[in-house]
This record gives sequence, C-alpha cells and structure tokens, in this order.
Amino acid sequence: MTALHFGYWGKARPLDTGGAEYHLLPYHCLDVAAVGVTLLKHSPGLHRLFAEALALDADEPLYSWVAFFLAIHDLGKFAESFQGQRADLVKHLRGREVDPGKPYVVRHDTLGWLIWDRHLNDRAVDQHWFGPDSEEVLDGIGWWIRACTGHHGLPPDSRGNWRHHFCPADTTAVEGFLEELRTLFPLDGIRSAHGSLGNQAFEARSRDLGWWFAGVTVLADWVGSNTKFFPYRAEAIALREYWQEAQEHAEVALKAVGVLPEQCRERSFTELFPEIATPSPLQAWAIDAPLASAPQIHLLEDVTGAGKTEAAVMLAHRLMTCGCADGFFIALPTMATANAMYGRIADVYRKLFEGNPSLVLAHGQRTLVEAFADSVLPPGQEEDDTAQRDDTATARCNAWLADHAKRALLAPAGVGTIDQVLLATLYSKHQSLRLLGLFRKVLIIDEVHACDAYMQRVLETVLTFHALAGGSVILLSATLPEHMKHALFNAFACGRAADPLPRTSSPDFPLVTSWHEGQTNTILKPIVAREAVCREAAVRYVADEHEVLSAIRQALAQGKCVCWMRNTVSDVLAAHTHFADELDADHLIVFHARFALQDRLATEERILKHFGKSSTPAQRAGRLVIASQVAEQSLDADWDMMISDLAPIDRLIQRAGRLQRHPRDTNGARLADPQAVDQRGQPCLWVLGPAWSETPAANWYKQAFPKAAAVYPHHGHLWLTAKALQQGRIAMPQDARALVEGVFGEDVELPPSLHANANQADGTYFSDLSVAQQNTIKRADGYVRGGIDWWSEAKTPTRLGEASMTVLLARWDGERLRSWAEHENPRHAWAYSSVKVAERLIAQRVPEADGAKEQLVKDAEALLPDKGKWSVVLALEETAEGWTGTALSMEQESKPSRPLRWRYDPVRGLEQMQDAERIEQEQQ
Repeated sequence: MTALHFGYWGKARPLDTGGAEYHLLPYHCLDVAAVGVTLLKHSPGLHRLFAEALALDADEPLYSWVAFFLAIHDLGKFAESFQGQRADLVKHLRGREVDPGKPYVVRHDTLGWLIWDRHLNDRAVDQHWFGPDSEEVLDGIGWWIRACTGHHGLPPDSRGNWRHHFCPADTTAVEGFLEELRTLFPLDGIRSAHGSLGNQAFEARSRDLGWWFAGVTVLADWVGSNTKFFPYRAEAIALREYWQEAQEHAEVALKAVGVLPEQCRERSFTELFPEIATPSPLQAWAIDAPLASAPQIHLLEDVTGAGKTEAAVMLAHRLMTCGCADGFFIALPTMATANAMYGRIADVYRKLFEGNPSLVLAHGQRTLVEAFADSVLPPGQEEDDTAQRDDTATARCNAWLADHAKRALLAPAGVGTIDQVLLATLYSKHQSLRLLGLFRKVLIIDEVHACDAYMQRVLETVLTFHALAGGSVILLSATLPEHMKHALFNAFACGRAADPLPRTSSPDFPLVTSWHEGQTNTILKPIVAREAVCREAAVRYVADEHEVLSAIRQALAQGKCVCWMRNTVSDVLAAHTHFADELDADHLIVFHARFALQDRLATEERILKHFGKSSTPAQRAGRLVIASQVAEQSLDADWDMMISDLAPIDRLIQRAGRLQRHPRDTNGARLADPQAVDQRGQPCLWVLGPAWSETPAANWYKQAFPKAAAVYPHHGHLWLTAKALQQGRIAMPQDARALVEGVFGEDVELPPSLHANANQADGTYFSDLSVAQQNTIKRADGYVRGGIDWWSEAKTPTRLGEASMTVLLARWDGERLRSWAEHENPRHAWAYSSVKVAERLIAQRVPEADGAKEQLVKDAEALLPDKGKWSVVLALEETAEGWTGTALSMEQESKPSRPLRWRYDPVRGLEQMQDAERIEQEQQ
C-alpha cells in the first residue's frame, strides 16, 4: 500500500499554462535537503561552523541532522488549506473533493511551525525521537524548526490554530512522513550534541546557528525548486531511492548556480596589479605583515590616492590563501562608488581563484540593469503560494539567480553599496540569506567614515554577527574619528566573546589598526606616507559668491578645468544659471543625484572622459563641472581648480582629493611617472562659507546657506571646520588626524550661540542610534518573528533621513506613453528612466484628466517590478517650458496633498517649478 504522504503535491504547473504536471511533496522536501547537505559537503567553513558548535566529530550525524530539518521545511504544505489551492490535484491524488471550510489564509511556512509547536512536539517526547531526554532537547530543537519553516525570508508567525487548516488525514500523513525521515536520517547527532553540551549550551548554540541555518534553508529551497535541475516526479518510489537521485541533482545544481566556494590561487602583488611598479608603504605592509589564523579586523587609514583598495584586496587575498576566508565583498557608500570599484576590481578578481567565479555588482540600481530587470519574478511581487498565478518554483529560482543584489553576497567575489551589507542584520525579508552570503568572506568596507549614526550602529551589528561566524573585516578610511573606530572594533570583538577593548589612539597618520581573537588590545602600526600623496594645499576661505564666480571665469579663461561642489541640488542649479549663457553644453556639466539613471550614467562617463586619469589637455581645457556631493567620493576625477561650499572637514578632505589628483605638467598633460611632482603649482582649495566670526550668531550657517542647513544639521561641526581653515593651508597626511579630531572629537568647544543647535543635533544623533537598535536583529532573541514588522527589501531603512520615492519619468508621444529612456526591453527602459526624489516633494502621481491617458498610465504601472507600489510614474508633456509634469507632494501626517509642477531635461535634471495651486491663483 502506498504511504499517505505520496498523496500530496508540493510543486505544480499553474493551471493557466494548461498543464497538470506536479511534483510530489515528499520529493520536493528531499530535493531541498539534498541541496543543503551537498552545500555543507562542498563548504568546509560552513561545515566547520555547525560541527564545532554542536561538538560533532563525525560527518554523517551532521549530514543527517541537516537533512532531517531541511526535509521538514514544508510540513505546512500537507495542510488541506494549502492542497486545496489545486482541487484538481487533490481529486487526482486522493480521489475526493477539497474541504471548502479550510481556505488558504495562513501561509504554509507558518502552518509548518504551528503543527510542530502545537502537536509534533508532544509526539516527539512521547516517542523519544531525540532520546530519553527529548523533552529537555525541545527548546533547542525549536530554533532549528523556526529556521527551516521560516524559509520565505522571515520567521514563521506563532499565532493561529493549526487544526483549522489540517484535516485528520493530513496529520496522519505528516506523522508517517516524519517516521520515514527518522529512519532515513537518524537523529543520533542531536542526542550526542545535547549530551556533550548540556541543555543550556545546546539551546544557546542552536539559537545562534539558527540565523545561518535559516539562510541555508532559503538557498536550498530556491535551488531545490528549480525544475531545470529537479524535474517533476509524480510516481511513488521509495524515499531512500529518491534520496540518491536528489543528491546527484543537487551536485549539478549547486555547481551551476555559482555559490560554492572556489579554490583560491596564490598570487603576488605584482601579478595582481602589474600596473603598479612600486607598492606604496601601505601596500607593502599588506604584502608582508604577519597574519594570525583567527578572525581579525584591520583599519587602514591613509590619504586619498594612497592605494588603500589595492592594499585591502592584497590583504584579503592573503587571508583567503591561508584558509581564513573563501571570498570577499567590497562595500561602498554610494551607487557611483560601487560602479567605479566594479571597474577596478573586474580585472583582478579572476586572478584570485582557480575556477571561473562570478564577480557580481550589487546595489539598488546596477550600471548594467539588464540582469536585474530580467528577473522572472518581479522584486515587488510577494512570493506566495497561489498556484493559480505564474509563480512557479522555477520562476522564483530564476528570478533570484538574476537578482544580482542578492546573489552578489553569495558569489565568491562581490562589489556593492554598503546597504546590501546592512540588510544582513536589519529586520528585512531574506535577511538570513544575506547573512549567509557574508559567511567566510573578507568584508571590506570602503569610506567607512561616510556612515552616519544610524548606519554605524547597524554596521556594528553586522560586525558582531560576522565575527560570531568567524569572519574577518577590513575597514578603509582617510578620515575616521577615534570614537567611531573604537565602537567598530568593540563590536567585532563582542562577536568573538572578547572583553571590551581599551581605547588606544595615536597621532600617527597613515596608520593601520588591527585586532584578532586572543589579543587584549588593538595593535597600531604607523605607515610612512608615500611621497607622491604628501602635499600641502592652500585654502582660500571666502564669503562672497561673486568672488567665486570671478575666480572660476578667470580660471576657465586660462584654459583650466574647474569643479564647484555644492551641498544641495538647488544650489547646483543656481550656480548653473550663472554660466548657462557663457558656456556651451560641451563645456558646462551639471552632476547631481536628480537625473534619470541613463542620463546620470552618461554624465559619469563624460566626467571620466574629460577629467579622469587619462584625460588630455584638450579634453580638460575650459570646462566647468558644477556638482553636488555625489562627486566627492564617486569618481576618479582630477581638476585644476576646486571650489567647495563649506562642509564638515571630512567631506572637504575628500573633495580636496579631487584637486590636482594625478601629476600633470603645466599644460595639463599627465606625467608618465605616477611618483612625479605635479607641475601645475601649489593646489588651492577654495571654500565658500559664511563670513568667519569667532562669535557667530545662532543662524550663522543657515543665513548664508538656507537650503543646505538641513544637509549638515550640526552647525557646530561646520563652524569648527571653518575655524580650522582659517590657518590657510592643509598639509596631508600630517594634519589629517588633528583636523578630524578637532571637529569630531569628544572634547571640542563651541561658542555658546551654537550650543542649542549642537544639542539638537546630538539629540537627533542619539535618536538615530535608538532607531538603529530597534531595527536590527538581536542575537539573544534568535530567529523569531515576535511582534516585529519584517519589511520588504524595497522599504527596509538602511539609511535614515528623508524618505525617498523612486520616480519613473515618462513622456507623452501623441497618444502614447513612453519611458524617458529608450530601450528594446521595456523593463530595462523603466529602470534607466528612474530617479530618486524626496517623498515630501513627490509622493503620488496626479491622475490624468483624460480617461484614455489615465488607462495608459495604469497599464504602464502594471508592468513595473513593484506594480507601482513603491514608485511614482511622472508623465511629462512637452511644453514651451520644456518637458513638464505634475505630482502630489507629501504634506503633514504622511498624506499626499499639494500638487507641484516639475520640469526635466538631460542638462539640469529634474527641478521643481512653481506649484500648481499658485499658478491657478495667478491665472484667476
């Protein structure tokens, strides 16, 4: 007689495809178990993480343990409510109609947890599944069940009555299935681990491992759901026989997916970077410094252009070759910096591995958005189990494989924004998958000083979890305050159960700070600065914008290239107006974040062409770039003259790094020797700020820069920066430490008039820390839903500040609605047409007055990845004023209200016009 559990389907073709093909539920369960076990067999580090924590010496008990729990990840699918989604299959498999009184209203992942927690727990105790002490083991076992049933990106819900969804035959089938699994996968390992560790340690270690086992389950479920590797089987065969087939399929699948560790290839620095004839002192340290075999963290502090990235890659390579890591992920502060880093690393990463690993770029919008836009399952669509829609398991798997934002953390080598890393410890869907992706990687955080209070606290949680799993970290910065350094190192040490580290500081710069497990203090290693990056820049602090405008015109007339970095988009556009009638479009470039992605990428390419390392005098001469902060870290550009609006000292140091960045002769031609002295004369950084005063008014900064006052809300930091600039020079690297600590140090003194502003900024700082604490996962809580809202990835706050909206630019072409960017694939076109705007400015679209046009907009929204849920289509009409459109702004209480008019063009970007209400009043 065929066992009851063979009467249940696990995967099925959607009805609207005309097929009745299905995959039996027990087989899918074994597919997933096979993927997980095979992953463990080919991932020595992951194997070691579980085996050592559970005190298991032999392999088979661990493999049986993992296989058993992975095989029960879909227990909830035995429920009548789930099976009833396909009444035709219930009729075919069991010869009866579905029970209409059991609708599918609770997801199967939660149903799996509920039947275990409210029924199977007791059966496990009565039948001694885990030995005579089964009741004591259950608290620890619960963490494994939560992890495996919570395989759709978040832990299962603990609310609900399982009996409302299962009928008695379902319960019998579940019990019979588990009986067979316990024979196929003996649970001796659980009894052994509990006996060796004791009840308390067994539960604590199971709780910790649950964070990573949840990620293993998600990965195994997605790969095990791909019919390319696991074809549907409808005939009943013995589970032991099918288990052998499933393991063979899993071997093929995992090799094809590209998530297995690759063999590292030992390379010299010269082999990795043949273009660098002589390593810098920092790079020389990375080549020769003795390394421990324990988890470790390093901070490399050096000036811009000192080769920190190459030093970090070399150090990561050494950690990989000595067995401390299997890969690396480089996290950067912005999309543009990630794009630039991807280009630099693309030529290096293949040299690091024996095989053919994938290097993947991850951030919200990739330079090559095609792979992201090709996702079979749109990112905004919930991965539910409605069998009536085209949401097959294969589609989910293919969508995930095409979604580089997720896969970048699982590939051996990845580059992306820091947001992708922070999501690993925020309450967000698929958090566990990202945490698993970071496992056994050297995590390289570039420009770590760019983290604000909220991001830093989230990053600290990442470092703690990464250290807990035995990972290593390399931090890079030119301007990191001491208190921030101390907090990051302590967070890592906490993950290794070390005592809080004493604060150590040094006036030296450049400096390497290191710590590894077993040390009681951080180790400080001063580095000699490379002569080519040692320089003194004059500082000209001015309060008169007309003086700046005159200096720019004079420099352009002399054939120089100039960059003016401003603090807001509005200020960028205001500056553009001064030169729009003087310079043609080829010699005047506007660069800020409010451009459609296609136009922004084109502008990046223009800047690199005209001002990059290889730019010629003819390409540079007489050209002006007016940019916002997006240019201060993102591009390897080199200008003859640099003007900056007053910003905190760390930002000014970054901006000054783009001033005479690469050695050139007096005509602007690049010198062949990178160590040569620049011949353009002493660089001079112009800073436009409020008139200097030792006793400033409370509105000292806001009066001069009303729009930028909210960008850098701590005006005390700005005053301290202005004070430091009054000496008229910056010598790097000698002044770096004193400048940063003189502004961000804990003992700085401010004029009494700025105390109120400083107190308000400090209050916001501590509030942001509190929000970060609330939003990050807690090791002690374990992988549990609780009463916490686990956000979708689209809305998880990796950064605080103003809420933003993705605006998709469209234009009317007669009676047709076209995306702003042209592309043969419509989804790619919409991705290239996107721009981020503050939600207070654009929160909702205004319905079209013409019914036919309104339907066209709705049709466009239906094709979007998020169905328009997290984005706004701004339909532009060509008018005498340019391409213009109207959208609703966000007023108080998060309600869209006031209509605002907008204009877009590829030169100035998206800018606000007069609001519609005022225009109506003027017309009346």
